[in-house]
Amino acid sequence: MNGSADTRHTAPEHSILDTAGSDPVFQQVFPQGCDPLVLNQDLQRHIQTQLNGRLFVALEDGTQWSLDFRVGRLVWATGGEHRFRRWQRSLRRFCPNTAPSTVQLREKEIFDHWEYLALSVLIKRQQISREGAAELVESTLLEVLFDLLQAAPQVRKLWVTKERQAHVGEPIAILSNAELLGRAHQSLDAWKQLGLGAISPNSAPRVRDPQALEAVTSPKTYRTLCSLLKGRLSFRDLSVIMRHELPTLGRSLVNYLRRELVVLKTLPDLDSPYAGPSNKAPSKAAANLPLVFCIDDSPQICYIMEETLRSAGYRCMSVQDSIQALPALIKQKPSVIFLDLVMPVANGYEICSQIRRVAAFRKTPIVILTGNDGVVDRVRAKAVGATDFMTKPVDSEKILQAVQRYVELQMAAESKA
Repeated sequence: MNGSADTRHTAPEHSILDTAGSDPVFQQVFPQGCDPLVLNQDLQRHIQTQLNGRLFVALEDGTQWSLDFRVGRLVWATGGEHRFRRWQRSLRRFCPNTAPSTVQLREKEIFDHWEYLALSVLIKRQQISREGAAELVESTLLEVLFDLLQAAPQVRKLWVTKERQAHVGEPIAILSNAELLGRAHQSLDAWKQLGLGAISPNSAPRVRDPQALEAVTSPKTYRTLCSLLKGRLSFRDLSVIMRHELPTLGRSLVNYLRRELVVLKTLPDLDSPYAGPSNKAPSKAAANLPLVFCIDDSPQICYIMEETLRSAGYRCMSVQDSIQALPALIKQKPSVIFLDLVMPVANGYEICSQIRRVAAFRKTPIVILTGNDGVVDRVRAKAVGATDFMTKPVDSEKILQAVQRYVELQMAAESKA
């Protein structure tokens, strides 16, 4: 499995295009692609001009990125192959108790940098701290710069406009452009050194031969890989939920890829949550789908639950902060609750007891999740009102079977009432 081939840099064509009533636009055309180092230098040059405007980069297949600058500082970036997956992944990571669908914008506020405006809304609502928002911005910029540099051989056009988007106000984070570019380039180099240069981190690994994989891994590693590598999570998703840097994750999987025990799948982007004036309101049928709630401090478990249940037609929300669990439950009124047993601050027994004290949840199914399948734990879980018990690592099929069973029982009970 080889990295991407070296691409010779062809001197770009430069032109200054004057448009009536607006600032000049700087444009570069790369007929045969661009070298990553040269693209890095081009970005640095535009930064040094203290650009107030936007820089666009387009590939030969039409993929496009947009970078927003204020006085030469990169304040936001968007676009690329997985724009909407990146936004939802960032919210899950830095604002885990907020579902992306709950951030609503008025149609007149929707524009091509809506993520930035949505982030500003979350700050005003105090749903994310300014520090957390700054970390989200930094993470987004690093990801976009990595993808840009990796895609350099396919870059065909780069252009700059002096327009400023009035919707993008003061910078949420003041970051060092040189450091951002350096870190993105370093991460890409580490990725290439693993022989993964030709592989996009937006692709999704999938276990190809479970039996062959089981023969060369420990039982714990095998269960973890089979639960995560189903072609529904990209390398970037896995990096977040496993809390590994991208090169570290690549290092742990590269041997399985070389032996073709794990193969790659192209993962489409999610639909835009804000599609502009043509965006339709959620249908009543969608709003009435059973809602499953997961309370677990593990991003890995929350990801698996959400991906498994949403793909099966259920709504799913997760909360990683046990203190926020009960208020969120009261607001959302789920049909089924999955509850981790071991969490900081308040454990599953305490939360289960609190839930059962609320009249609306006295009959709601509560499934306890735990890594210890002991008799004492089961007895204690039943004593505080738990309905069922499920061991970790969670299995997608068992999750679906449990949800389907409890939803059907609830529907049957409601029809008799």
